[in-house]
Amino acid sequence: MFPLPHAATASMALAEVLSVLSRHPLVDGLVTVGSTGRGTLTEISDYDVLVVLAEMPVPLHVGMTYIDHRLTDLLFATTTQVQQIHTAERPIDGDAWEGRIARWLVDGRVVFDRRGIIRRAQAKVSASDWIRPLADIDGYGAWIGVNYNLLHTRRLMQSNDPVHLYAAELRMSMYGVNNVLLSYFRLRKLLWEGDKAAIRYLMAHDPAYFELLQQFLRESDLYRKFAAYERIAVATLAPRSTLWHGESTVLWNDLHPASLATVAQGLEFWESLVNPDRP
Repeated sequence: MFPLPHAATASMALAEVLSVLSRHPLVDGLVTVGSTGRGTLTEISDYDVLVVLAEMPVPLHVGMTYIDHRLTDLLFATTTQVQQIHTAERPIDGDAWEGRIARWLVDGRVVFDRRGIIRRAQAKVSASDWIRPLADIDGYGAWIGVNYNLLHTRRLMQSNDPVHLYAAELRMSMYGVNNVLLSYFRLRKLLWEGDKAAIRYLMAHDPAYFELLQQFLRESDLYRKFAAYERIAVATLAPRSTLWHGESTVLWNDLHPASLATVAQGLEFWESLVNPDRP
């Protein structure tokens, strides 16, 4: 059995929990983020609290608990990470943990700041664009992901084996919709801000795409669902590229920093391996 202790804060008000945390010597700062920070909580909203620690005695990253009987997301950072944001001399990668902290600071409400560094970092990232915008190489990775998942699902759909067809349905449900939705924003150089923000964006800016998404989610027939999956994949890639065609080679390395130049070098190297006699 995995550890599952009862939340000690379940019956405590948020203000009380924040007050208790602010008195702990290891807590250097507290920031409420999301709807908690914006003051737009509804009856079903969760709490989101960023806890900044002077040091990390045990490895903490994210967590979940209950405060005032409300589901609460816990986010952890160190004072050093906040200082790195404050002293950064170049834009921060929005996908890195420091970048996420910076994005939370932009819209968050600083409740407690023992050293003043959190408000200084917040002022910095709020004053100008310190979040690195997505680049073409980020869109390239998204383009690969959409095509990769679609091609393998299409391959499975060509089988009469029930196991293969179940796997195709599972792939569409698990990877397909998640991949196309995340890639939609990445290909348009928009940082992912969460599912509700994504839905609001699509409803306001691309209702046609939102309808394609709804069609995919509502469809129960496997073959019609795959057709809907193909349509939304095409629409996801539309502003930048198309689905793969022919029998092509695509290489990608997400373990190291990449660029379109290193992609071209990788393809050249692969060709030299399989066709060493070419001129």
